[in-house]
Parts: sequence; structure tokens; C-alpha cells
Amino acid sequence: MKQIPLTKTKIHIDFTFFAVIAMFIVFDTTGFAIMSLFACVIHEFGHLIVMALKGYKPTAIVLRGGGIKIGGCENSNSFAIIVAGSVANLIVFIVLYFMISVPYTNLYPIMFAVINLSIGLFNLLPLGCLDGKRLLQLFLTVRAVKVIEIITLIVVIVAIIFALKHGNVNFTLIATMFYVITVDAFDRRRSIV
Repeated sequence: MKQIPLTKTKIHIDFTFFAVIAMFIVFDTTGFAIMSLFACVIHEFGHLIVMALKGYKPTAIVLRGGGIKIGGCENSNSFAIIVAGSVANLIVFIVLYFMISVPYTNLYPIMFAVINLSIGLFNLLPLGCLDGKRLLQLFLTVRAVKVIEIITLIVVIVAIIFALKHGNVNFTLIATMFYVITVDAFDRRRSIV
């Protein structure tokens, strides 16, 4: 196991992060968007906790409009680090949905539970910069991962077209999928670490 030397972690906050937070505050009257942001933070803390337990220190943490990127664990090839984010979201889902929300009197814990489950599962998709693609890279050849990624991309595009055709438009999902598809190309060109 190659450990990253102990250096200071660079924290970069992109302008787009503040733009998204401002949009959340202005347009979100349900609290859904802020809960999604907290669920993303829980996801990334899951990665960071397991990185710390395994002796890795992130070289950079970048907060941007489309998410949070942790630099320094890309080459760790650690199954535990990769799945830790989704496991953290799953733990929050189980605690809130099955333990705290039993009487179902307050909708917000249930909503936050479902958001955590959705973000945890979404990150396991084998696309772009998501954890699912990194998991596949541990076990499959580059060519097999690319084939699975293309098939998943086609399924997602067909699902979006189907939703648009039948009037069930979720613009957040469409924007998120566009982000996931395009961010991988940009991340290959510029490294944050």
C-alpha cells in the first residue's frame, strides 16, 4: 500500500459552488436541495474517514457547483475507500428511515433518508467520475469498463428521452447526468492534485 506523504491538504472553493448554494437559497422552498447538499457532504466524509483509517491524507479537496472532489485517493485502489461514501449514505438512510422515522409524523427525516439512499446508489453508477466506475476499474479491464460505461450511458439517455416523451421531466436529473457525462472529460485534462 503506497501512502501519500503527510502534506497540507489544499482546499479550493470554486465560484460555481457559491452560485449553486445561492440558487438553493433563492429557488428551493422545500429544503430538498440543501438536504441533498448535506447528503453529498456525508458521502464525501465517508470517503475521508476511511482514507484516514487507511493512512491516506487527501492532497486536495475541491468544492464546486457539481460536487466535491477529493484528490489523493485516485491511485489507492482501495475497495473500502471507494465504497465508503455510499456506505455512509446507506447508514444514514437506515438510521433515519427505519429507526427515527417509525411514527412517520415528520416528513423531513424520511425525505433526508431517501435523499441519502438516492445519492449513495447514484454514485454507484458506472459513469464518468462516479464511484461505480472506479469500482469496476478494480476488477475489470479498461475495455470492459468502457463497454459497461457506454451501455449505462445509452440506458440513461434512453430513460431521459422516455421521460421527456411522456411528460415526466426531471430537470435536476437531466442536469446531473449532463454534469456526470461532461465532468470526466474536463477532469482528464486538468488534475487538482
